[in-house]
Amino acid sequence: MRLILFLIFYTCCFAFTLNAQCDYTISKYGVRSVKNVFVGTDLDFQNKPKDLFLDIYYPVGSTEAKRPMVMWVFGGGFFQGTRQDLDQVCTEFAAKGFVAVTIDYRIGFHSIPGGQNPLSFDKAEIKRVGFRGMQDGKAMLRFMKARHVEDSIDLDRIWVGGFSAGSFVSLATAFLDKESDKPQEAGKIGDIGTVQRNDLGPADGNLVKNGFDTKVQGVFNVFGGLLDTLQIEKNDNIALISYHQTDDPIVACGAKPPYWPYPVVPTNYPTAFGTCSIVQRLQNIDYPKNQYKTWIYTGANHAVHDNAAVLGFMLTNANPFLCNTPVNTNIHEREAVLIKQNPVFSDIEFTAPMDAQNYTILDLSGKIISSGRVDDNSINVSSLNSGFYLLKVNEQLVKFVKK
Repeated sequence: MRLILFLIFYTCCFAFTLNAQCDYTISKYGVRSVKNVFVGTDLDFQNKPKDLFLDIYYPVGSTEAKRPMVMWVFGGGFFQGTRQDLDQVCTEFAAKGFVAVTIDYRIGFHSIPGGQNPLSFDKAEIKRVGFRGMQDGKAMLRFMKARHVEDSIDLDRIWVGGFSAGSFVSLATAFLDKESDKPQEAGKIGDIGTVQRNDLGPADGNLVKNGFDTKVQGVFNVFGGLLDTLQIEKNDNIALISYHQTDDPIVACGAKPPYWPYPVVPTNYPTAFGTCSIVQRLQNIDYPKNQYKTWIYTGANHAVHDNAAVLGFMLTNANPFLCNTPVNTNIHEREAVLIKQNPVFSDIEFTAPMDAQNYTILDLSGKIISSGRVDDNSINVSSLNSGFYLLKVNEQLVKFVKK
C-alpha cells in the first residue's frame, strides 16, 4: 500500500514539475533554419505549374523529444507576399521552443479587363484562390507531419497561423474538413478568355498524399476570416486565438466584402466573415468558451497595434493547450462586444463578456450621452436623435447607427 501511495505521489509531483517547466511564452533558445525545402508542384490560376517550398526554423538547445509546431501563412490579399515575410515571426516562435514553418501557397487571380489586382474579375476568383491556398496549406501540413520523427514534432500539438489572407488560409485549413464544404466555384466554371477554369480538385488538394491527416490543435488568427462560418462546428475541438481591430478597412471584423470602405473594389468580392462574425458563430453554436480567446482592439487599421502585446496575448493563451494545463477563461481574454442588429431603432441588443457590468454611450466627439448598468445585454436608445454613436462596454468601443 505504501509503495502504491509513493508511486501516485511521485507521478503527480513529476507531472506537476513537467507542467511547471512547460512555458512557450519566453525566448530561451537559439534558432537555426533550413530554407527552400521543396514540397511539390501544382497549377496556378493561369494553369501554369507553380513550385511550392517551405522554410523550417528549429529551437537550438531544446531537449524536448517532441516539440510543438506552428505553420505560419503570409498575407497579401491573395495577390502579393512571400513566405519570407514571416521569417521574423518564425524566428520568434522557434526561440520559444516551437518548430516553426513558413510556407508557399498559390496566390494570384484574374482581374477585371484592363485592371489589376486587387480588382478581381468576379467573386468566383476570390473563392478559387482561397480554395487553392487551403489545398496548399493542407498539403504542407501533411508534408511536415511526415517529418515528425526527424524534426521531433509532437503530432498532438500542431498549430497553424496567419495574417490577413494567410489567416483565411489557416482557418480554412483547420476548419474546412468535409468535401461537402467545397464551394461550387471551386469546380469547373466558365472560362476567362482562353484560360480554362477547371475543377480544382478535392478539398485536401492534389499534393502530398502520404496518409497523414490535417488535424491541428489550434489556430492563430490575426485579422483574418472565413468565407463561410458554417464550416466551424461545435465538436471541432480546435483552439482559436484571434486578434482584430474594430474598423479594419481591408478585412472587416464583421460580415462585409474585403476592402469594404473603398469604391469599386468590393463589387467583385464575396462577403467575408471576420473575427467578430466568427465569435458570433462560436457563441451561437455554444462552442466551448475555454477553446477560444479573442482580442477585439478599438482601431481602424489592418495591422497589429502593438507587436509585443499581441504576441504575448497569443502565446499566453496558447500555453495552457500546449502544456496540457487547465485553461483559465480570464487570462488576457478580450471577448468581442457585438451589436446584433445595426442600425438600431429603439433598443440595442448586443453580446458582451459575462463580466460586463456598465455601459456608456458617446457621440463621435467623445462626449458622454448616457451611461448605466448592463441589463440583459439590452439598452433602450429610443430617446437618441438619429446619427452615429459609440457604445462602450469593458473598455471596448463599437460604432452604431441610430435611426
